[in-house]
Amino acid sequence: MRSLALFTEEIDDLETAVAELKEQFAGAELQAHSAGLLFAHPDTDLQELSALLQESFDLPIIGATTLLMFTMQGIKKEGISLQIFTADDCEFRVGCTSELTSGNAREELAAMYSRLTADIKEEQVKLILAYGNPLPDMVGEDFVEILDDVGRGAPIYGAMASDNFAMQDCKITCGGRVLQHGLSLIAITGRVKPITHYVFDVDVSLDYEGVVTELSGNMVMKLDGIPFAEAIANAGMDCCEAIGPCGYVNTPFKINYNTEDGEEIEMLRHLYYVDKESGGGLFCGKVPLGARVRIGIVTRDTIHDSVAVVAQRALESVKKVKDYKYSSLLITSCASRIMSYTNDLEKDADAYIRLIPEGIQMSGIYAFGEICPSRAVNSSRMRNTFHNTTFSMLVM
Repeated sequence: MRSLALFTEEIDDLETAVAELKEQFAGAELQAHSAGLLFAHPDTDLQELSALLQESFDLPIIGATTLLMFTMQGIKKEGISLQIFTADDCEFRVGCTSELTSGNAREELAAMYSRLTADIKEEQVKLILAYGNPLPDMVGEDFVEILDDVGRGAPIYGAMASDNFAMQDCKITCGGRVLQHGLSLIAITGRVKPITHYVFDVDVSLDYEGVVTELSGNMVMKLDGIPFAEAIANAGMDCCEAIGPCGYVNTPFKINYNTEDGEEIEMLRHLYYVDKESGGGLFCGKVPLGARVRIGIVTRDTIHDSVAVVAQRALESVKKVKDYKYSSLLITSCASRIMSYTNDLEKDADAYIRLIPEGIQMSGIYAFGEICPSRAVNSSRMRNTFHNTTFSMLVM
């Protein structure tokens, strides 16, 4: 596999933007199978852009809107990123759901994946790249769980679309179509050896650990039998008056729980808001009954360090593989981390750009939820996971 990362800062004149991308692509040769991964600022006319790209590049393209994006030139606040993958020894099967409703999500996802892979054995899918935007009553974890089921555990990497924290301008695209709520993916077969790494780097500064004893959907109603709002207030955490993703950006919750197989899973969950009337706390991801929760603190220094750690681990792993040439790198970072950086966003870029070896091309986004395989505590087995407040990297 080879890849080429293209980028333009033009988002208003889309004909000019696509011409700039084509100029960067000039001279490149496509192999037998190709696909594109598109990231665009939410103010971009995604319908027009998708149509122009399909016409100009004549290959299947999926993608999503994003608040900010990672590029080979650093982090960009506006622009259009197109990374093209091409290979003789891999095949890229591209598809997306129809517009999702609350009643058809599982059936749509399962049917779409079945259509893409109907003529191959399930073990032939070596990697799934997935980018989506869930319905208001869904979370990204729903996408991951369904894909993990129908894909029989094939590794999944990707993200939820993001916007300027409006929470309603997120969109995805696939093959010239644009969807408000749906999932697009690339199922990769053939000779691909994905390496994934992720990290959430937080300090648990409040001396508190509670157990989830009552749930209502994604809302944690009680910790240790005490209303959630009362429990975290007793632990010394202030409840924000605002309802939205930014109120608790620097206080993610560390979650530990045991699976039916007896494995311990550790992850971060972002608190969306606290309902003062019911006393419950709504999270941007599932928090299982019986989970142990602790309150974390995120700082600019720990965010920067976590980026460097992931980049070092991933690229050190690349060096150890002698029978495969890596060419493509994808990054997904949680949009909540932006709020902790304020005006120091270039620190993220400093932490990874200097480590990328020659011959590897990169793109990525800040997302409203990250998808990356993770390991259980004290285990080497990987499982597909939906993350919050996490930085992840894929090399293939």
